[in-house]
Formats: sequence, structure tokens, C-alpha cells
Amino acid sequence: MPKLSKPKHEIVANALASGKGQAEAYRAAGYVYKPANASRLCRKPSIEARVQEIITERANSEAKAREIGIARAALTEEWIIIRLKHVIDLSIRGLPVCNRNGESTGSFRPDLDAAISGLKLAAKIAGLLVHRHEIDQPGVFARMTDAELNRALFEQLKALGLSERSLVEIQASVFAE
Repeated sequence: MPKLSKPKHEIVANALASGKGQAEAYRAAGYVYKPANASRLCRKPSIEARVQEIITERANSEAKAREIGIARAALTEEWIIIRLKHVIDLSIRGLPVCNRNGESTGSFRPDLDAAISGLKLAAKIAGLLVHRHEIDQPGVFARMTDAELNRALFEQLKALGLSERSLVEIQASVFAE
């Protein structure tokens, strides 16, 4: 969609796409703010469509810029993981301990807090950390019978879109135990 034919409407669309409210967008275009008029103008299909287009254009250009920046910096997953491993190793080994003259004593002081943080980040990247939390009321499953639990499980699996064949196979394996 090209720019809107009325420059003031284009200004309103750009202001809305930038995250401004209706009042600010309406005033930015030079209108005297009246809530009903601002609401009516901001809800026009042509302006709403232009706002979505501007947001999409900005997101696409930001993604392209990010890709170019990553390519220029040669930031790859492998590079990040290698550097993270190096930082963790350095944190575990620690910094050299120096005497008052600034000379190394030959011993090292590990930075265990940094090492633990690095290890947590590495585990998160590797997908080893699983955050478990209840979605329904606390303890709702503890009060269910086995039949109720099976029924709840199958309802959730159906909601996820599993095929009938898969559900039958799961049901057979659950009752085989």
C-alpha cells in the first residue's frame, strides 16, 4: 500500500505505528484534539491498514539490519558457544592473585558466581533447563482418579491436534502398563 493520499493521515498512521496514542497522533498531524474525531480517524480502515504496513516494513528492515550486523560480526551460534565455554573456563580457573608489588603469587582466585552464571546460560542454550510450573489450580491433578487423569490427558492431546491413530496408540501404551 502506498503512502496515504492525505499527508495528515500519513502523519497519524506513522505516529500510531510508532506507539503513540490516538490523542498524540491526532495532534501530531496538526488537528485540534477532540476524542470522538480522533477515534473515528484512527479507526479508519485505510489508516489501520497503513499502520500495519508501516509496522511490518519497520520489522522487516530491522530484521535485515540485524542479519547484516550478524553477518558482518561473524556472530554464529558456534562462535557464541565457544566464547561462552572460554569465559566459563576462565571463571573457574580464576584470576591470578598478586602481592602488594603487583607480582603474581602463582595462585588463582576463581570467580564462582560468574562460572555458575555461565554454566546456567550454557545449560539454557543446550536446552537442559526445564522450567516446570502448574498451569491449572495447584494440586488439581492430585485429586483426580486414574480414569480422570487419562481423560484429561486425552482431551489435552486432542486439543494439541494429535491424530486419532496417535491417540489410540498412546491409549494402548497407557493401559498396557
